[in-house]
Amino acid sequence: MSRERTATVLREAAEALITTAAAAGACATIGWLASLLAGAEAGTSVASGMVLATVVALSLGRRAFASRAEFARSAALLPAIGLAAGGVGWLMVALPPAGAALFVAGMSVPVWLRRFGPRASRLGALIALPLTAILVAPVRPATGGPPWLAPVIVLLSGVVAALWVALGREAARLLPGRVTPSPSAAPSAAPSAAPSASAAPSASASAAPSASPSAAPSPSLSRARPARLPASTRMALQLAIALTAAFVVGWLVFPEHAMWVVLTAFLVCSGNRGRADVVHKSALRILGALGGTIGAVALIAVAPGVPGFAAPQESGIAAIAVIFVALFAATSLRAYSYAFWALTVTLVLSLLQELIGTATLTGETGMLAERMLAIVVGAALGITASWFVLPVRSVDVLRRRLSEMLTALSDVFPREAPDRRTRVAAFRSAVARVEQLAPAHRAARLLRRRPVILPIDCIEAANALPAALDARLARAHDGSEERDREILRSSIGRARRSLAAPIELARTRDALDALAHALRGDPEPDTSR
Repeated sequence: MSRERTATVLREAAEALITTAAAAGACATIGWLASLLAGAEAGTSVASGMVLATVVALSLGRRAFASRAEFARSAALLPAIGLAAGGVGWLMVALPPAGAALFVAGMSVPVWLRRFGPRASRLGALIALPLTAILVAPVRPATGGPPWLAPVIVLLSGVVAALWVALGREAARLLPGRVTPSPSAAPSAAPSAAPSASAAPSASASAAPSASPSAAPSPSLSRARPARLPASTRMALQLAIALTAAFVVGWLVFPEHAMWVVLTAFLVCSGNRGRADVVHKSALRILGALGGTIGAVALIAVAPGVPGFAAPQESGIAAIAVIFVALFAATSLRAYSYAFWALTVTLVLSLLQELIGTATLTGETGMLAERMLAIVVGAALGITASWFVLPVRSVDVLRRRLSEMLTALSDVFPREAPDRRTRVAAFRSAVARVEQLAPAHRAARLLRRRPVILPIDCIEAANALPAALDARLARAHDGSEERDREILRSSIGRARRSLAAPIELARTRDALDALAHALRGDPEPDTSR
């Protein structure tokens, strides 16, 4: 492993440790505050508040913000959003149909809001954070405590989580080699901390007006917009239908564990990057859940002999320690595969259910088959909605993101570019959004028996562009000769035209390869292959 790669891995591990520490601090703080407010009478409200604070802190800590001001605005909204989510969680216990309807609306409407730009997208992402937590631990009335205790704990959970994440962000700024995202380079938010498939032009694509004709939107993409509903609207409808079906099937088939169906349907549909992505994520979710459930069952052998595992009769300190160690590992490894995250989440949820008394580790063996079946059903519902309800085709997502990337590249080379560093960062952000599509398409390539040009070939060609751009900027800080500039404009234009529908992947791959050669100043390659 190179020195640069080692430094990157260590930095990512340090950031994961800071994020997990903030979540642990939020969890402990809520437990301490609840004990001050009501002591032992706090009951189940404390468990709900601790889970809410942990999930919100963990999710908020993983999100990128362009500035302290943007983070502060988001943090100021969190307590109120958390209180509203707590009310939804209470309804899911007291009046399940009403609670489920509000939950479906609370998850799907924010996806539709993405069409209104980055601010609406960020607001939608904030709404999803506490709603995800109530699937794990719905807010219940305080057992034996005053009636005001539950809403106060929920409100405090949002405040405490935001404060701990703010502290963690300041600590992360001290890490060597950390790159702070610029306003134009920061990705737009999405409910699962992953940008939407093609909901709206990314910040990188709209950061600055283009100075060349090649940067204008592709005619084929522009003409396609009025013909169909926006992708954000389609994905919102998909998510609403998948969640509604998950609640109904969960209540009918898995009355004691309906939330496993709902949670899986949400996880595979959220951050939808096309049909291939949903199928790929579903497979990883199932494999990870199987590994996590087996891990939970394995704890049966050691839990009875370990003090602090038999909660709620004991303090549960050992289980809490395992939870946060597992969360650190999941946060560190999520970038490598979603399966690691799915495995850890399943293990953590099993331990949380043990801590709050809704299930026991000794019961995990008996419910292994039921849990896995519920997860498979939830994934199937998510896949069905994504494939047959106004589907978002994976190749269309690729076209959109490649178009945004080429627009961002064009913005790097106007005649007057005093903010070139910002524009380069925006371009790199756009390339990273293209790379987000790679895992599902790499898996699809493994299933192909005969050689053929696939979307992953275009993605890998796009990944070569940042290095080619670095070579060009290092060769001439003031741009290049007019002839080189014209060749580059022509290459970008050719790449954009290759995205015309119906897309020809071989033509697009060749155009991107030619663009990389133009950036480096190499002779144009032979594209007749």
